[in-house]
Amino acid sequence: MRKATIYILFLVAIALYASCTPDDYMPPETGLTTQEEINDSIINDSIPISGDDNDTIHDTIPLVAENLLLNGGLEQWVDPLMVAPYDVPEHWFIHNNLNVRKNNTIVSEGIFSAKMESLETGSTARVDQRVPVTPGSRIRIRFSYYVEQWKSRGARTYCYFRTRAAEASNISAADLKEFYGQDAYYIIRGGGYSLTYLPHDLNVWQTFDETIEVPPTANYFVFGVNSYHGTTIYVDDCYVIEVSE
Repeated sequence: MRKATIYILFLVAIALYASCTPDDYMPPETGLTTQEEINDSIINDSIPISGDDNDTIHDTIPLVAENLLLNGGLEQWVDPLMVAPYDVPEHWFIHNNLNVRKNNTIVSEGIFSAKMESLETGSTARVDQRVPVTPGSRIRIRFSYYVEQWKSRGARTYCYFRTRAAEASNISAADLKEFYGQDAYYIIRGGGYSLTYLPHDLNVWQTFDETIEVPPTANYFVFGVNSYHGTTIYVDDCYVIEVSE
């Protein structure tokens, strides 16, 4: 009899537990009310990918997680000789060191940007970095820039594709123009599709954002920005991202 009573109480306990629905559970306060809002809070640095002819692909990618560039935000700078009168951004190659300086007054994001200013006639200011890419894939090139002064040739992207890591393996401009056509070639050596130089509204941050195919013989991409004498620009938030459709 006692065992029967215990068994009945056990069944009643199970029935009471089963009657509790998920609505009885109150999650911690987060300020997020839907799963969509929660997802947006996790991937909050995603923006649309540009496709051919500036069409928008309805997918998004987290920029930071996919960036092939090291120190793309230009936040880490070092003194290359420990006694030099200038710093250089880590992982970047600087052409004409005195023409590229660390800046903390005009920035798009973070603490620092690269100030590019050619000091002498005939000299240029240029930063670039080599990254591995997959032949035949597509890469998205994105960076922010601020034009303080513009003269004549101004500034433009100055990028290369290479078959090997060495500079001697650069794919020639003639071959790239034949592969892309002149308008698309300006994405990597100009100001964007069909633009010879970067658009240059003064004293405002602008964004370069283009997607281009990697040639079938290319294993490396050199992302670079070039500023000519008389022009002063600031570069920040640089990304090179392999994308898939």
